[in-house]
Amino acid sequence: MTLMAAAILGVAAGVSARADNPPPPVANDAPPPAIPVQPLSLEQVPPAQPPAAVQTPPLSAVQSVAPDTAEAILGQPVTDPDKKEIGRLVDVLVDANGQPQAAVIDFGGFMGVGNRKIAVHWSVLRFTPGDTKHKITVTMTPDQIKAAPEFLDPNKAASVVTPADSVAAGH
Repeated sequence: MTLMAAAILGVAAGVSARADNPPPPVANDAPPPAIPVQPLSLEQVPPAQPPAAVQTPPLSAVQSVAPDTAEAILGQPVTDPDKKEIGRLVDVLVDANGQPQAAVIDFGGFMGVGNRKIAVHWSVLRFTPGDTKHKITVTMTPDQIKAAPEFLDPNKAASVVTPADSVAAGH
């Protein structure tokens, strides 16, 4: 190390470097100090782990559904057999197999005041996607709708209004 480098290091360390007190010389030819190496036997080598299996996601396909072949139904108006709008379809109740069993229809009221929801059996609904004003029709009379129990809690068993012919047949 030169005197200039020692002076810079000394100043950096807060020590003044003077020519009458030079730092001890550093031998550049000296071998680096030996680092003890511990021999490793084969018993101490951990076994190689196989690489983790790479899970590839299953292949999927994208299918296009044309608007004339399928349509969203939630929020759509529901009409009675006389084509008068009586409510909106707000929910679909499905069984354990994912098959629709009932529709929840929000009837009456104005802007959410005075309305009530009832669950009707899926079979009392008729879907006509091509008819822009009457896409969903319920085949129940106004008296049947008024007499239906209100659907209050989706976490409890729903009282579903079924068609009269399935009640008579014991379904």
